[in-house]
Amino acid sequence: MLTQWHSRAVSGGRRREGRPAVSVSARMGLEFGVQLKLFREQRRVSQSKLAERAEFDHSYVSRLESGARMPTREAVEKLAEALDLARPEHDALLAAAGFLPRDISSLLSDEPVIGEVLDVLQNEEVPAEYRERLRQQLHLLAEQARFVFRPRSNGDLSGVAA
Repeated sequence: MLTQWHSRAVSGGRRREGRPAVSVSARMGLEFGVQLKLFREQRRVSQSKLAERAEFDHSYVSRLESGARMPTREAVEKLAEALDLARPEHDALLAAAGFLPRDISSLLSDEPVIGEVLDVLQNEEVPAEYRERLRQQLHLLAEQARFVFRPRSNGDLSGVAA
């Protein structure tokens, strides 16, 4: 488990009483139904109450949590709103359902440098020429990684020492 400080940092400083200090990135690998149930139980909300708040039938929430159904993006949005999820939690729920989150950087909480690079690329105050050069450098790094770590016919990775 992560420290309470790290948990607050990952969740934007918002930590509600009675909730375990687990980072959003630690929950990212969970299946949607498991993650939905975790968020619901942390808030001490029944399936029926969540369904009512999100304007769904109780059986729909039950099927989502059991994995029998997958939600639409709109359904995930309604559930997140009904649970009053913080932005990183909301994004984690979207990602668990297979949708791009509203804020990609929330998925990169374990890779702060990548998040910083994204911030620079999206910052209109940074000169366009600089942002374009940074994109070119990233493209070259990606090409290099693809070349060095390409699979060989025997399944091994080329360029990687054993």
